[in-house]
Amino acid sequence: MPIDFRYYISSLAAIFLALGIGIVIGGALMGNDEIVKSQEMLILSLEQEFQQLRSEKKYLQDGLKARDLEIEVLRQFNREILPLLVKDLLTDRKIAVIKTNPTIDSGLTAEMIKILHQAGAEVQRIINFTEWPDLTLESKTVAARLGFKADELWLEHLFSRFMEEVASGERDEILSSLQANNLIQVNGNIKEPIDTLILFGGSHDEKMIRVDEFDLTLVKTAQNIGLTVVGVEPLSASFSYIRKYKNTGLITIDNVDTLPGQVALVFALVSGKKGEFGVKETAQALLPKLPPKLPTKTR
Repeated sequence: MPIDFRYYISSLAAIFLALGIGIVIGGALMGNDEIVKSQEMLILSLEQEFQQLRSEKKYLQDGLKARDLEIEVLRQFNREILPLLVKDLLTDRKIAVIKTNPTIDSGLTAEMIKILHQAGAEVQRIINFTEWPDLTLESKTVAARLGFKADELWLEHLFSRFMEEVASGERDEILSSLQANNLIQVNGNIKEPIDTLILFGGSHDEKMIRVDEFDLTLVKTAQNIGLTVVGVEPLSASFSYIRKYKNTGLITIDNVDTLPGQVALVFALVSGKKGEFGVKETAQALLPKLPPKLPTKTR
């Protein structure tokens, strides 16, 4: 537990004040030199303890400054070395990124995409799901707005067609409808097929968890199409999707908002081997092992 020096200092100040008042009153009323001498010795002892606490505080502060500097140097080193580490590993890879939960910061997606670009990948489309109405209450209304009959399977049919459009790069009927109803935001409009889907999940709000309805339906269609699918989330996610992703056989990265997690994502796509990577209890290892012979650039 960290030491709260402010608490100690304020406590000692209160003791000094109380002792000072005691000396004045005790000396005036009793005239007892032994009592005064005893109190003076106690004050001297407290002063020494106070000085020791100040010295310990300065020592700890200096140590923290040195540690902060060391961490910043390591971060800078990682930022400098990362582009060299991943360069051209994902050449010719065509990727779509779908972030399914609006409580996760879109800036984290941008950081991940930057690394993918440095690795040579083409990120064709970036799709962010916005906040949807509560489908337990408004399912019929949402289905009607999107042109679907509100039966038990309408959401599965919607996301199957949605995923087919994303994968093929052809037609934008469902994508356009979802955009028009402010249910998704789309960046990038390259009309080419993709070979890889990165699902960016996790949530900071328990009420916004829709991994079963959204993510797993997208995974099912993407796998049927033959896409490589990776499930990722930030280390900071309050509610994890990794176990759900893992159960569908996905490659998973649980700390993609960190440099090690971003390297793990690139290495996992290169190796193609399924596994769970990161630092959470679901992870098998921090990083995947690269194959002995890396793919060569073909263009």
